[in-house]
Amino acid sequence: MLDYEKDHYCPVYGRVIDPDLCYDSLCCLNRMFKISSTKELLEIKNIEMARKTCSECEYSDLSAGVEFPS
Repeated sequence: MLDYEKDHYCPVYGRVIDPDLCYDSLCCLNRMFKISSTKELLEIKNIEMARKTCSECEYSDLSAGVEFPS
């Protein structure tokens, strides 16, 4: 099981990031917040590729593997 409270490697940034930056970036890359609201995303040259990379990361699943009834 993933530890969402722990620093971890981020394939978008190519380095270890803290959970707050992970969540903020995830929200921006999923179009919930503006990209400009997370200054670290300004380092990213290709935002569309970052969106794809983020969506494939195991940390982008905020349900933490919990299945919800439909």
